[in-house]
Amino acid sequence: MFIRIAAAGLISTGLTVSVAHAHRASVNRDICMLGIGQDAMQVTAYQPQDGDAKLCRDVPEVGPAIIVLDYVDSELRGMTTDIRIVRVSDDLGGASELTQMLNDAKVAPEALDPVTEKHIQAQRYPSGTINFEHVFTSPGKYHGIVTVKNTHGQTYVSDFPLSVGRAREGALWGYGSAVTAVVAGVFIYCMHARGRRTGPSGKPT
Repeated sequence: MFIRIAAAGLISTGLTVSVAHAHRASVNRDICMLGIGQDAMQVTAYQPQDGDAKLCRDVPEVGPAIIVLDYVDSELRGMTTDIRIVRVSDDLGGASELTQMLNDAKVAPEALDPVTEKHIQAQRYPSGTINFEHVFTSPGKYHGIVTVKNTHGQTYVSDFPLSVGRAREGALWGYGSAVTAVVAGVFIYCMHARGRRTGPSGKPT
C-alpha cells in the first residue's frame, strides 16, 4: 500500500515538474516577434549557463543575459532605435500602467528613468541587428520598451515582456511537492499499519 501511495505521489509531482520543463522548452522554440509601426523585429535572449538555448519571454535565472533584436523589415535600418529595460510591479496595475509607460516613452521618455535598468540611446543599426547584455539582479517582471523614429520624425513604440528567475521557483515548487507526497505516504502507511496491529477494539492483536 505504501509503495503504491508513494509512487502515485511521485508520479503526480513528476508530471508537474515535467510540464514546467516542457513549457520552458516550448518557449525556447518560440520565435518572439515584436511589431512596431508597420515593421517587425525578432527578439531572442540567451544566458551563459544555457549555452545556445534561445529564450523567448522567460529568462530562467537571475544574472547576465544577452538580448538580441533582429530587424525583420529592412526599412528599420534607416531609423533610430532606442531601447529600455524597465522593471515593473508583479501586478503591473493592469493594461493602463503599461499604456502609460509606452506613452511616456513616446512623448516624455525621461519619466521612465526611475524604473529603467538599462538604456540604449537612440541610434541607427545598418546591420539590422542589436545585441546587448543586461545583468538582472533580482527575479520579477520586466519589459523591454523599444522606440523607433523615422526620418520624417514619426515615432513608434512597442514592448516585449520578460519574466526573470521564475523557472527555478517552479522547479523548487515541484520538488517540494514530491517530498510532501512521500511524507504523506509514509504517514498514511504508518497509520494503516498501526490500525492493523491494534485491531478494531484498539487493543494489540
